[in-house]
Amino acid sequence: MLKTHIDEEAINKIFGNQEIKKKYLVELFVRTGCTDKIARTKDGITNQIIETWDYEISKSVLRDLFVASDKYAHCEKCATAVDEAIEDWKKLGLGELAWPFSAMNFDQYVHRLNTSNSSEEEKDAILCADAIKFRRIKDINAKRNDYIEYLIFSSNENIIPTFGNRSGVDFYINGLPFDQKVGKSVGKAFIEKYDDYRKEAIEHPERVAISLYENQDESRFGDEPRLLIAYLDDDVTSDDIKKCIAKTDFDKPFEIKFKYLHSKSAIKQYFTKCFVILLHK
Repeated sequence: MLKTHIDEEAINKIFGNQEIKKKYLVELFVRTGCTDKIARTKDGITNQIIETWDYEISKSVLRDLFVASDKYAHCEKCATAVDEAIEDWKKLGLGELAWPFSAMNFDQYVHRLNTSNSSEEEKDAILCADAIKFRRIKDINAKRNDYIEYLIFSSNENIIPTFGNRSGVDFYINGLPFDQKVGKSVGKAFIEKYDDYRKEAIEHPERVAISLYENQDESRFGDEPRLLIAYLDDDVTSDDIKKCIAKTDFDKPFEIKFKYLHSKSAIKQYFTKCFVILLHK
């Protein structure tokens, strides 16, 4: 879409706020030699962006603005932050770097702990230790996600990031919108389907995508293009992540079809495009 034109919806998803829009127009006018004044109203600025949109020049301006942002500087430094956080985990002797429980299943986790044969003091100690693990791995993953965003942006000149926090689109890749989804694994359904799911995932990442689309929660159902990121190993370092993303060809998304059984209708078939990044050692 962006290669031919931009509309108000895409503008809102990319720019996020009026300040970014004005910075963009100022730089765009400098590069194109436009002598128009920046509009004063919200609608006026939106119309100027639409009327002056030139994919190659606009893309370059937006990428340069992102590189100059605090967010980019933060994400760029996260490689060191990830490895330092993993090293702290090891120094604390927290054992295997893995999720001690799921946030969605915390109630069940506590119930199992309460009904175990451990003493009350032991139960408290186990819960405290696992809570620390949960907090730390969540922090590690937040740092890894920021570093992933930096690497994805840096990997291809045809990637335009979004500056705001609106849901639905994280990147425009070759002009098309992609929603980034990060999963702790390739999903229970995929793991149960294949004896050697790890090998299957690495050799056929498109099958991971089909499984994730087909087994998504109906309340969050979507067939929009997605950039799917899933962990095969919990203990991946910044170097592991960099190698995995380097293998991704952002000029060639998978074109997949999947079926979904909606609770209030028959099975429907969908077609979409997606990228799959599997994080592993």
